Amino acid sequence: MLEEKSSQSMSFSGGQFSGVQFGQAGRDLAQIQHNSQDDAEKQLTPDDVVELIGQIETLFWNSGLPGTQKEKAIKHLETAKEEVKAIEPDKDFAVKSLERATKVLKDAGDTVVASQGLWQKLEPIAKQLAPWFGIAAKTLLGL
Repeated sequence: MLEEKSSQSMSFSGGQFSGVQFGQAGRDLAQIQHNSQDDAEKQLTPDDVVELIGQIETLFWNSGLPGTQKEKAIKHLETAKEEVKAIEPDKDFAVKSLERATKVLKDAGDTVVASQGLWQKLEPIAKQLAPWFGIAAKTLLGL
């Protein structure tokens, strides 16, 4: 008697999976695993991180923040960039510098920040940076 080979398929969509392996035991099983990542989750190089921090710097320079607050935030961002450029960067130290820069926004008051839409502009950048630092984007935004 001939046995029919069964065909099995698994499909997942509408969700986000990272570092997950799926498997199923069975006769005549062929498993194909595709590991793909969104652009935002791809491993960034230190140069990419420095560029993204530079984008945050530009947002601060173009913001309506008072001069002293703007300068304070920029100093924190420059410190973060320098740490990222180090041969063995201390990511925790760089994150603290980024958090200090975003704290300047909180201290500036809701009126200035809301009028510039800075939080909305910072969020996508934070989402790109967070995986490199191994933290949640909200941490970078001080939320």
